[in-house]
Amino acid sequence: MTTDSVRAAAESAFRAAHPEDRTGALIAGCRAAARVAHPDHAVAFPIGSLADEERSRASEIDSWLDRNWARIAP
Repeated sequence: MTTDSVRAAAESAFRAAHPEDRTGALIAGCRAAARVAHPDHAVAFPIGSLADEERSRASEIDSWLDRNWARIAP
């Protein structure tokens, strides 16, 4: 699987589970892509308020990714 396919799968799954949470889907996609990226590959994350939200919700979204990982990256 590529980082792009994992990102898209995570965004889609998160959006299906939380249809009202658009930024959460973006955050989940970025964090999922980072899990499968090559260690030397920099995964850029947007700056500003979205980056602040990512920091505050990291453990919540990582827990969701852990529970759903088998569906995201089979």
